[in-house]
Amino acid sequence: MQPAPTTTPTDPRRLIGQRGEAIAAHYLSDSGWRILDRNWRPGPCLRGEVDIVALQPHPDGLGTLVIVEVKTRTSAVAGPPAEAVDARKLARLRTLAVAWAATHPVPHAGLRLDVVSVQLRAGRPALLRHHRGVGD
Repeated sequence: MQPAPTTTPTDPRRLIGQRGEAIAAHYLSDSGWRILDRNWRPGPCLRGEVDIVALQPHPDGLGTLVIVEVKTRTSAVAGPPAEAVDARKLARLRTLAVAWAATHPVPHAGLRLDVVSVQLRAGRPALLRHHRGVGD
């Protein structure tokens, strides 16, 4: 397995990803979801990062705990952003989701993995697609 490419705070790819995550977080907040965490890393024993952890409200009071992976692209040349979330990435997200829930005692009625795809378009609004319950 090859290591992830090293990025700097001003790396264009990192800035694109941060912009997509900000758009996704605003979308979720505007939809009534509570953002619990962003860019969470579990520590030295477990690799990876959770882009957004949110609580989707339910009428009964307990919400669904949702681990949100945000994928951002600036063109459709490589396909839709969500295509970048493969089985391996889903397995890592499941592990990270359990680790987050184990270290953050938030009452919830279930746990789900979602992907938010953001396609940035020069001079036009971004396209956003919310894929719920990926890998179920």
